[in-house]
Amino acid sequence: MKIRNSTEILSFIPKNYLRRQIHPKILQSIKKDPEVTIIYGSRQVGKTVEVFKCLSLILEENKQNDIFFYNLDNQKGEDFDSPDKFLASILAQKEHDKTYVFIDEAQRLDDIGLFIKYLYDLHKDIKFILTGSASLDIKQKIKEPLTGRKQEFFLSPLDLREILFSHSINLSKIGNTFSLLEQILEDYMLFGGYPGVLTLTGSEKKIQKLNEIANSYILRDTLDEFGIKDEAKMRLAAAYLAENIGSLFSLESLVSMGGLTRHLAEKLIMALEKSFVVFPIRPFSQNKAKELVHRPKYYFWDPGIRNAVLEKLRPNQIVLDKGKLFENALAIGLNLRGTKLNYWRTLNQTEVDFISGDRAFESKYGQDSTSTTRNLQSLLAQYPQIKSGKVIGKKNYWEIYQ
Repeated sequence: MKIRNSTEILSFIPKNYLRRQIHPKILQSIKKDPEVTIIYGSRQVGKTVEVFKCLSLILEENKQNDIFFYNLDNQKGEDFDSPDKFLASILAQKEHDKTYVFIDEAQRLDDIGLFIKYLYDLHKDIKFILTGSASLDIKQKIKEPLTGRKQEFFLSPLDLREILFSHSINLSKIGNTFSLLEQILEDYMLFGGYPGVLTLTGSEKKIQKLNEIANSYILRDTLDEFGIKDEAKMRLAAAYLAENIGSLFSLESLVSMGGLTRHLAEKLIMALEKSFVVFPIRPFSQNKAKELVHRPKYYFWDPGIRNAVLEKLRPNQIVLDKGKLFENALAIGLNLRGTKLNYWRTLNQTEVDFISGDRAFESKYGQDSTSTTRNLQSLLAQYPQIKSGKVIGKKNYWEIYQ
């Protein structure tokens, strides 16, 4: 489908658009870089909106561009029968020198990577932009065939940093906590950071939207994309991870509790991870005799989805979970920093929640003091390459972003 004018593009951008911190990098890639731009992340996270926002800005500068949009969830058509047929269709409608081709949910097309590689290598003046919501399919169908021809971006739900940014709070100037900071944290731990949830007013509307997104994750993306037939077992695996965020993962416990085969349990966890529902962090270890080296911990990419899985979307239902949810919030923020994220645990159960680059953090939701704990002191003493350790609580949570 050819986009005829900027009004059509603006129809895809909500009036309450939340500017993402990754926006300038995506805009730069789409506007100036010849490589294929790939944006991946879960459904409803704003990938399509972000691309159209970039394209609208490009058209504001220069209307002499051709823009084509294809949503492969519901729009394949004969043009996608072959790369040559697709290119012929584009060229027949081309009016200007520069052409942008945006393919949404690109993993829906078999061999999409080879399809785009063929077109890219013809050196036509066409900029390709692809989005997708299942990382396994993206890796197999897009990333590997396009080696050296792509720029990749991951778009997550908004984390606390982006939500603070949306409230015009300057992180570098925060000295002490205040009521808005505390309310943002509490809301995030309950409802998370999906744009479609954040922009709603009223708890009931937020709950309805979160349940819609959570069901879409489990039923549509995870079940359909990965060929899983048993919805009940998928929900069980998701609930198991939701109850045990921040705990050492035990495949054996999941197998035993759910009456699953080991193969199915592994497939369920893999599907939840590759569909951007959860992510693992793995142990930091340089002493295999004294430290854990294998077992991961799992966290949800969005606290609201975690709560929806457990049907805990009211404040009184998460009172006992706030320590877990706060740790999950820190895990998301640290994981998005771009440095490798690990935890540290010795065989005698001395543990530090997070190691990010040369910094270590312990999550203590209700602790006001920021003094270094014994566990942090032990880690710093053994690993001088880790330069600092800090306790993070609800009174200084923003410091992980400074």
